[in-house]
Amino acid sequence: MSDNQIHQIEGVWLTGLKDAHVEISIDDNGKAQGSIVWMERDKEEDGGPRIDKLNPDASLKERLLDGMTMLSDFDYKGKGQWEDGSVYDPDSGKTYSGSIQSSGPNVLKMRGYVGIKLFGRTELWTRVS
Repeated sequence: MSDNQIHQIEGVWLTGLKDAHVEISIDDNGKAQGSIVWMERDKEEDGGPRIDKLNPDASLKERLLDGMTMLSDFDYKGKGQWEDGSVYDPDSGKTYSGSIQSSGPNVLKMRGYVGIKLFGRTELWTRVS
């Protein structure tokens, strides 16, 4: 496994719904993490910044979505494949198991699922920078 393969995931990515940018980085433990750095709809109906109001944890309902970690603890398995992570969906307040497959330097296949990979959804994310 080369450093290029590992670090190819790093950068800012446009989500499959094209409504947010997520910055993915690799932490000191070699795990991939991703945080929201831009949202098309960045304000609540009252004009305030978007918050995590659908989170099932009452203590997190007031946290800002901008800057929030939504991808956590993905392990590199080789050949551009990252597994065993979690994906938080702020639009539903749900957390899913996740995998990421690099499909070249500018495309990621992001999969969120419940239980086994068969029961999930895949999005294509494209590199912004």
